[in-house]
Parts: sequence; structure tokens; C-alpha cells
Amino acid sequence: MSLRIAGRALGLVLLGMGLSHCKGDPDVPDAGVEPDAGWDAGSPVQTVMRDAFLVDVDAWQRRLIAVELDGGTVVHELASGETRRIAPPVQSGSFTSDGGVLVLASAPQEGLGSAWLWRPGDAEASVMGTRVWGRVAVKEGAAPYVAFVERTADGGADLSRVFPSECDGRACQVETVAQVEAGSAYEPGLLTGERFLWMKLDTRGWAFDTELGALAEAGGDRSCLLGISPSGNRFARLTSEQHVQVYETLTQTLLWDVAVPPSDLGVWRFEFFDEDTVIVGRSAPVGQLPPDQGSYSCTSRGCTWMGSTVCEPRTVRGGTVLSCAALDCFGNRCTMSYKLMRQPGEVFSSVGSLIDHAPAVSDDLTTAVWMTYELREHLGTRTLSWHRTPYVRPLTFPKQINTNVFDFVPGQQRFVFVNPKADADGGVENVLSAWDETGVEALGVVEGYPSRAIIRMEPPMLYLNGTRQQADGGISTVLQRFAL
Repeated sequence: MSLRIAGRALGLVLLGMGLSHCKGDPDVPDAGVEPDAGWDAGSPVQTVMRDAFLVDVDAWQRRLIAVELDGGTVVHELASGETRRIAPPVQSGSFTSDGGVLVLASAPQEGLGSAWLWRPGDAEASVMGTRVWGRVAVKEGAAPYVAFVERTADGGADLSRVFPSECDGRACQVETVAQVEAGSAYEPGLLTGERFLWMKLDTRGWAFDTELGALAEAGGDRSCLLGISPSGNRFARLTSEQHVQVYETLTQTLLWDVAVPPSDLGVWRFEFFDEDTVIVGRSAPVGQLPPDQGSYSCTSRGCTWMGSTVCEPRTVRGGTVLSCAALDCFGNRCTMSYKLMRQPGEVFSSVGSLIDHAPAVSDDLTTAVWMTYELREHLGTRTLSWHRTPYVRPLTFPKQINTNVFDFVPGQQRFVFVNPKADADGGVENVLSAWDETGVEALGVVEGYPSRAIIRMEPPMLYLNGTRQQADGGISTVLQRFAL
């Protein structure tokens, strides 16, 4: 899990109507891939489960995890269709990349929740903790483990670690690697690297050296902001004198120190973009018009002004990009503008309108798809635009549409979204569609209002929940699988 703050999606999703052009029959699973026994090769759409909410699907599409409306958390074997309960209801869960470990977390109550670990073959998930504070982090690769923070009865915080091999289907052996004062209303952040396990609370941070079994504190000065590099091997401080100082985690040796140009603006964001670049975002107090804001890109060579825009690193499937937003005001009229950069200063996509959703970015970081709208003209109209050479005519919709599916097919220049279309009865049906440089292809009809979606490859599939409101006020759900 990263300490990065996820990009913010703007607005609510409502059901709308639009037009599409179909370019041929929907795809079926690749001929070179043998579908599992639960897949009907003659149909591009399959109903997997009903009255269940999707949690996760392993990368090899062997197992699906869901929470049943009238039960607990279940594992559904995709080949056989067998379903069995493994834990109480959870809020979230994810498989490791090899599918060998599943980590589950409950919805927090008064800020604390429970966490479980399950492995294929276990009758039930093993309890890791019942006072978990914040999110759980997973270290994969060599010497894998799961890390989390538990609040103690005296108000402290335990940084804990679990090795999957030390769980027996009921409980796990928990190793407490550090005990610190909590002293914060904000949830801790965790970051796992190949050597270091980081815990961050406000401006303080602790790095646990998994090789030496030693704990070191970084930051310390409560007037400083603390950032941690993606690998965890470096950390940075922004001092009260507005200097960016980057240190090596192992020895805490100062690697470089540069001054941010003086300003009356407060620091809104401070974090690594990569191992050698720190982004400093500044802005005036909320409500000040016109807004005063800007960002610097700082390296060992100094800090470079990136313009009157606030930028934040955003991790996408193909790497990391900078997502930048600016509010430009002239008199009492203000407009938003957004940019995506592959590197500081290297813009590859931008729009000058309001957006409903963070843009989708292709794996090769060359293409972006935006959903935009204007406040002054064509009120309510949405435009879905494809940013890549050659020019692709945008799609327009008279209303805001569902954006719960809004992504590229991994490794492809094909964007998947929900395309609302008028049906024969004068209503609207949600059509899962793929859009590329040649047109829009209908993949199948979604049953109900689309919500959680997961894309998996080998073969390319999208798993999607649809929800319907019942006459008695309850809800029903259907979990479908679409061939991409």
C-alpha cells in the first residue's frame, strides 16, 4: 500500500442516456486460452453470482471473493461454481499478485476494525487483529508479510507484522515490531519496501529495518513535513525554514538539501514523485479569490517552478504520473484546468473544463480519456474525449453518466465504460462498451446500476456488480463477467 493520497473524483454518478456506434460482434475469450469450466464459451456475458457484492478476483481468475447479502464473506471457485463461507462480512479485500494470500478487512467501528488472512486450502480465514487502525499493507516477493497498526487500550499504537505461514485457519501469530504513542486523530500510513517497513503518523515516521530488526525514527521535528520514497529507501523532510532535505533510510545520511523559493503560501502537498524528485505544492487559504497556488519540482539540483497549479503524484497501472489542477479566476469568473505529466513539466494531456472523474490513463502513459462538462454552456452535457494522436471524435451525452467503469484494458489502447442507451420500451439500459480509435463496441448489457468493477487478464475479463432497488425498499445484486 502506498502512502500516496488517491486522486479525488469530482461529482456523483447518475444514470444518463447517449448514443454509440457498434463496430461488430463482441469478442469471446481468446481461442488460445482454454476457458474454465464455469464459463460458457458461446456467450460473451455470464452471470457469476446473485445477491452478492464483489470484493476481489485473483489474477489467474481461479477464485472470486464476495460478500453475500444475507451471509458472510465467501470464496467462489470459478471453475466449479462451488461457494463456501470463509469470514464474517468485510468491507474490502485483495489477493496477492500470485493469488496465494487473501487479506480481508472489516468496516471500521469508531475508527477500528478487524483483519483476516486466508490462503487457498484454509477452511476459514485466520484472524490477524481486532483493533486495526487504518489500512493493511502487504509485502510481496522475498520474505512476504502483512503489516498493520493496532490501537492499544492505553491509547498507543502497535506496529504489527504477520507471516502467512504462521496462520492456521483460525488465528495468526502476530509480531509487534514497534510501540509508539498514537496522539493523532489521523489514520497512520504504511509503506512496505524490500527492506524497510514504514509507519507514518502526521509529521513523524518510523522505519523498521526487516533485516536488522531495528527501528529508527525519522522526522521528529513536528514543524516539518515528512515524505517517503516509493521504495522506502529514502525519506524527505520539509523544514520550517522551507528546505527540502532528502535522507537515506538505512544510515539516515543527508543526501541533498535545497531551498524552496520563499513564499507566503502554505504547503498543501509534499511527497516524492520518484526516488530523486520531491513535489511541493503550495496554496492560499481556502476561500481566497483569486486563489494563489503553485507547485515546485525539487531535486538535488534545486527546485523548479511548475506553474500556478497544484500537482500530486498519481500511481496508475503503467507507472506514476503527475496530476495537476488549477483554478483560474478573472474577476468573479473562475475556470478549472487539469494536466497530466509523465515527468515534471512534460505534459501529455490536458483539459480546460470541469471533470466528473479522474482521467483514465493507458499503460504506456501515452493516452488519457477524460469526462468533462461546462457550467455556462450546454448545462449538464458530458463529453468523453480521447487524447492521443490521431484525433478521435469525442462522445457526447445529454446527462452525467455512470463512471464506475472507467479504465483501459490492461496493455491495450481500448477504453472500457458504461454507455447508456435507449431500449425498445423507451427506458435506458446500461451497455458495457469498449472505445478505441476505430469506434465503440458493445460488449453486453449490465443488469442494474453498475458499481464495483475489476478487470483481469489471461483472458481479458471484467467482473461487475449491478444493483437494483426492490419494491419493498431492499436491493438485489447480480455479479456478471464480460469478455473484453
